[in-house]
Amino acid sequence: MIRTFVSFAVGLLILAMPLVAVASGDAYDRSGPYVSLFGLYQNNFFEDKIDDLLQDAASPVAASLSIEDSGGLGVVVGYRLASFFAVEVQYDWVDEYSIEGSVAGSATADIFSLSGHTLTGNTKFILPFWRIQPYFLVGVGFASSEVDRGPLAPAIELLDPEIDIDGGNQFSLAGRAGLGLDFYLTKNLVVNAQGQVVLTTLKEPGLGEVDDFNYVGFTAGMQYRF
Repeated sequence: MIRTFVSFAVGLLILAMPLVAVASGDAYDRSGPYVSLFGLYQNNFFEDKIDDLLQDAASPVAASLSIEDSGGLGVVVGYRLASFFAVEVQYDWVDEYSIEGSVAGSATADIFSLSGHTLTGNTKFILPFWRIQPYFLVGVGFASSEVDRGPLAPAIELLDPEIDIDGGNQFSLAGRAGLGLDFYLTKNLVVNAQGQVVLTTLKEPGLGEVDDFNYVGFTAGMQYRF
């Protein structure tokens, strides 16, 4: 999946290069630097897989799992090269996902928690419709995740020999794809909203076949164009 993101991003960049020199006189699609600050809501793709793993490990004893969605903050620093094209660096900090479970009617407790950081270089393709400017972006980079073992981790490991929950910092490649909208309040101040998918190659914590800790996120924030 990461190779696909890289190939797609490189292909789009090559196609756009002959047009990068095009400049517009419109104040809302001019070239130049910008910076954005935003809040982030994240929902995970991996809850069902971990739930299936827990059910299989505990069978025939009943087990349950719950994962709360997470939030975070982020920043983008970019440069608009043409009316329809920009390059940027995006950083996301994602607060803790707490993965909780119970086995055989026991009290609910943490199995592990997961929090992290994602940094990608993005290419951004814009439809410059005056003050309202939809866009698509794709990027690649790195993710750093902090895994904390919970009190239920040893019991889950005993139930299934393929489970070995490793704590600590984990690093992986990351890919990002997003759709968003920039709305210009003034020529310098922009309100931004974006939906995005973040894919990683994270293999830890060791949960058997569960090795794709991916997210869908929604951001909203403010951008300043210099």
